[in-house]
Amino acid sequence: MNNLKYIILMAIGCHMGCTSEVTHEGPLFTRLSTEETGIDFSNDLTFDAKFNVYTYRNFYNGGGVSIGDINRDGLPDIYLTANLKPNKLFLNKGDLKFKDVTESAGVAGTRAWSTGVTMADVNGDGLLDIYVCNSGDIEGDNKQNELFINNGDLTFTESAAAYGLDDRGFSTHASFFDYDKDGDLDAYVLNNSYQSIASFTLRKNERPKRDVLGGDKMMRNDDGKFIDVSEQAGVYGSIIGFGLGVTVGDVNGDTWD
Repeated sequence: MNNLKYIILMAIGCHMGCTSEVTHEGPLFTRLSTEETGIDFSNDLTFDAKFNVYTYRNFYNGGGVSIGDINRDGLPDIYLTANLKPNKLFLNKGDLKFKDVTESAGVAGTRAWSTGVTMADVNGDGLLDIYVCNSGDIEGDNKQNELFINNGDLTFTESAAAYGLDDRGFSTHASFFDYDKDGDLDAYVLNNSYQSIASFTLRKNERPKRDVLGGDKMMRNDDGKFIDVSEQAGVYGSIIGFGLGVTVGDVNGDTWD
């Protein structure tokens, strides 16, 4: 009798396993229009004889996007960066409706050629701030990264210099995490080399030489001021670095990011 029950269960299991199929009807995602969402943004590029894909190799690398709840209403808001136009912040009003609050929030940015953007509570006040990386070889633009500190009233104050995060390199992305476990967020700033590939002479052993503009940086948060500890942290920072994105995690499982 027990053998019979076992056979019946096996038969049922086989039948279910062999005949059950997962089917998807229609697309998994639906593209919504600007009219439906209120998100009006396009990273349009124009080039001339001085600035184009031949004079700047990252011309078509694109901008960045960061999503986070800037006003703590439980809805994710969106910040988009542009290369040759102002960046934009869209406030989530619910039901996939967004409002452009860039100007009133004061986060359009003053630098040309923004790249990656990260939302993080940089000053530990419980509000998400916005850190924008800037790059591009544009005449008259000194490329400092920008840090927009959240004032808690849907306005922001640009404070990169005050925090020591106004990096002048060809920054492409940044990640904030507590690398020394002291309770505040530190920053890893990813920079891309500013020299043309043709100018590199690997025979001169450029790889181990640190470069203030082209190299990556590990910035430790010391009481609200970010200090460059790249060398002591062992962070690679050569002029021939070509990083485009950075992700932080506990790779080896030792509880340290």
